[in-house]
Amino acid sequence: VEYVPRSFNVLFVRGSPPARRTIFYKGDSGLARYTKLSFERAYDLPDLAMPNFLHGFEAAGCYLDDLCLEPVNRMIASDRRVAWKRAVDPLARRLEADSPRIIVPILRSIESSVRQAAERAGLLDRVRGALSYPGMGNHPRYVAQLSRLLIELREASTLPLHFL
Repeated sequence: VEYVPRSFNVLFVRGSPPARRTIFYKGDSGLARYTKLSFERAYDLPDLAMPNFLHGFEAAGCYLDDLCLEPVNRMIASDRRVAWKRAVDPLARRLEADSPRIIVPILRSIESSVRQAAERAGLLDRVRGALSYPGMGNHPRYVAQLSRLLIELREASTLPLHFL
C-alpha cells in the first residue's frame, strides 16, 4: 500500500514506523487521521474519505518517510537516541537522492538528527521547525501547527492552491 513517488515537494519525516504496524498510507494510523484533518482545515475542506485524502496527499507532492526504517518507539530512550544517530547517514543519502523542496520533522526529539542529515545532503536550508507528534494528547497542537504550515506552503506555491 505504501507509495514511493518519483519526486515530491514536501517530505515529512517521523521517527520510525510504529511498532503497532499501523500504516500511514493505509490511513489506519493516528498520524494519518490528524494529517488529514490538518489538510482539511488548511484547505477549508469537508470531511474527506481517507482514500481521497491519501490520493490528494500524493498529488500535492507530499511524502512521509522515517528517520529509522525499523520501529524504535518501544525502545528505552537511550537506545532510541542511538538508533536515531545511526539513521542520520542513511536519511542523508535519501535526502540527497530525492532533494525535496521542504523537509518537515514530525517529532521534536528527532529534529536535530533530521537537520544533521539535511546538512550532510546540502539541504539544511530546506528544513522547517519540527511539529509536535500527534500522539499522547498532542493532536490539537499538531493539527494547529501543520495547518499553519500548509497554509504558508500553499501561499508560497510549494503546495497547490487547491487540494484534489
